[in-house]
Amino acid sequence: MAITETRNFPPPAVSQCWVYITLNAEIALTLQQDPGMRALLDGGRARVSVDSQWIWWALRRRHGKEAPPKMSGSDLIYALADHCAAQDRALMLLGATAQTNRNAVCALRARCPGLRISGFAPRTFRPDTSDETAALAECLAAARADRPDYVVIGLSPDKQYRLAAHLAPRLDGSAHGLLCFGGAIDMVSGQVKRAPLLWQRAGLESLYRIVQQPSRLPRLLRLLPIIPQVLLGRF
Repeated sequence: MAITETRNFPPPAVSQCWVYITLNAEIALTLQQDPGMRALLDGGRARVSVDSQWIWWALRRRHGKEAPPKMSGSDLIYALADHCAAQDRALMLLGATAQTNRNAVCALRARCPGLRISGFAPRTFRPDTSDETAALAECLAAARADRPDYVVIGLSPDKQYRLAAHLAPRLDGSAHGLLCFGGAIDMVSGQVKRAPLLWQRAGLESLYRIVQQPSRLPRLLRLLPIIPQVLLGRF
C-alpha cells in the first residue's frame, strides 16, 4: 500500500470521491485478506497516510528524515472540522452509537462555531447479512439527504472499508471524500480518551486503549506479529 498523503490535508477535491485510509498495524497485517480494502485500492480511490507508530518507526529506519509523517485519524478529524468551518464545507459523522455520535457532533460544533455538521449512527450489523444490506442503504440515504462534502466513517475495520467501498462510487460528484477514522468519533465524543503523547510516541497507544476497553485485548494480541515485521524492515 503506497503512502500518498504526507503533508497537505484534506486532499484536494477531484471528480471521483476519494477514500482516506490511515495505515495502522491492523490494516498492514490483514490487507491481503480484506476484500473491502482491496476494492478501495483496486479502484484507485485510496488516499493513505501513516497512523501506526510502529510502522512510522520502520519507515523512519529505512528512509530517515524522508519518512512520511504520522497522520492519524484521531488528530485529522479536528483538522477536518477546522477546514470545513473555515471553507463553509459540510461535514458528516457516520458511525458509533446514536448517543456517541450526537456527543461528537456537539463537541465539534463547540470547537468550530458555524460548522455545518450532521451525524448518523447506522444499525448494528455483521458483514454479509441482510442487516448489512439494510445498513448500507440507510447510510447512503442519509449521505444523499445531508449532502456533506466530507464524511468521517467511524466503525470497526471489518465494516468501515466495506461501507466506504459501497458509498464512494455512489457519491461521486457530491462528496469530496470519505475518511475512515475508526475510533475517532468515540474519542471526539469523550467516550474514549486519547492516549497521552508519551504513550503515543512509545508505541503504546493500543495498550492505553485496552486499559479503558478490556474487551479489545484479543484484538491487540492479533497485532503482535507486526513487531517482528517492523524489526525485519518489511515496511
